[in-house]
Amino acid sequence: MKNTLTSIIAISLLATSVSLQAKGKAGHRNQRNHAGKSVVGDASELGVLKDKFSEHQRLTAGGGNYYTKSESRLRAEHSHLYNSIQSAVIEDRISEQDARDAIQSLLSVGTTHLAAGNAASTEKTSSELSAMKKLIKTKMSDKAPAGIITPKANRLQFNMDEVIRFGEDTDRLSSGDLKTIRRKLDSLEAQEDKAKLSGTISDRDHEKLLEDSREIWRVTLEKF
Repeated sequence: MKNTLTSIIAISLLATSVSLQAKGKAGHRNQRNHAGKSVVGDASELGVLKDKFSEHQRLTAGGGNYYTKSESRLRAEHSHLYNSIQSAVIEDRISEQDARDAIQSLLSVGTTHLAAGNAASTEKTSSELSAMKKLIKTKMSDKAPAGIITPKANRLQFNMDEVIRFGEDTDRLSSGDLKTIRRKLDSLEAQEDKAKLSGTISDRDHEKLLEDSREIWRVTLEKF
């Protein structure tokens, strides 16, 4: 009887061990699948913050926060300029840094117009937007060489800049988070510039750039 009981316990322990090992393997598989999950790189991956981010974009990039209903023409100029900057950086016709500077200047014009209140001059602001458009055009190339175009990676980098600005404006990212992400982006852009220096980016470098862009995007999302 004692031997029978011992055998039953041994078999039970063995079954439990096998079950735990199976669960462990499944867990590791799930972790690997989650870690390797492909990211899209847009606001859809912000989860519950997606709507807040979209509203932030409407108010800033779209100009909704700076111009009144009667100033719809100014708002349209503002939005059009933002979209042209976005398209240019994705198409490799302007550098990421030039695009950041241009976006910042655009938002500054809107902020200044808003701060002026009743004294705001539609003509003056429109003139500033037009001057900015001309300045940005001087920094844009008509068409980037086909060998260096990396639109997916460029879009990811641009979106990261926008998400960082959202996190900064809403205090959802700490100064430490901002510095960490910015350092990673600066390193990525240096890597990109080096890979495109010859006028052609290799398939291997292109894939590495996209891989690293996705990883920084993941890191950025985790900070929220």
